[in-house]
Amino acid sequence: MTTPGTTPLVRLRNASFHYAGDEHAALAGLMLEVAPGEIVALAGPPGSGTSTLLLVLGGYAPRLVGGTLSGERDLHARQPAIVFATPWTQLTGLCGAVASEIAFGPASHGRPRDAIRDNVARQMDRLGVSHLEGRDPATLSGGELQRVIVASALALEPDLLLLDDPAAELDPAAADRLYELLREIAAGGAAVVVATPDTARAVRVASRAIVLAQGRVTADGPAVELLA
Repeated sequence: MTTPGTTPLVRLRNASFHYAGDEHAALAGLMLEVAPGEIVALAGPPGSGTSTLLLVLGGYAPRLVGGTLSGERDLHARQPAIVFATPWTQLTGLCGAVASEIAFGPASHGRPRDAIRDNVARQMDRLGVSHLEGRDPATLSGGELQRVIVASALALEPDLLLLDDPAAELDPAAADRLYELLREIAAGGAAVVVATPDTARAVRVASRAIVLAQGRVTADGPAVELLA
């Protein structure tokens, strides 16, 4: 929830979304906003609309996936970034080394070479993949690749970070580290929205939870109350 005087990074007002060819709404009548510094957990059964909500919040739907969005979406985030549960689908396919893969996003935005190099080194260190910098991303394990994709998203320096079950490929220790990292990202002023069935980890770091069922918000409040 935004505090008085704070502009939300994204706001939905009576927003509904239909995928092309589907008469049933994937999201229906959503009213919500996300503020800088928030960590919001999205929860709900399979098919509830949590993944679609991430796409809508970041402006990726319908722009990249088609479909129809009705109602209002006000996106004030300067740089949204999204991470899916299937990291191999997010590889550029153009980079033969992990460091180049992580650098691709900021390089495509025209950022200075020295700044990119320092940024890539920092993100690799945060995600524990510095030892993989010269490896071909296509040769990595699922867990290694997921951490590289998260590092690639963070290299964009997003102010709205959207994650869809980001620890699906990670072992328990790596999953713990990733969720703890979300605190650091939010403390830097970014909003974090994470859709996950892992409510045990989410409740440790999220201040707020939004619960969906059949594309509608059924609860929105303190994570400790809704996820416990």
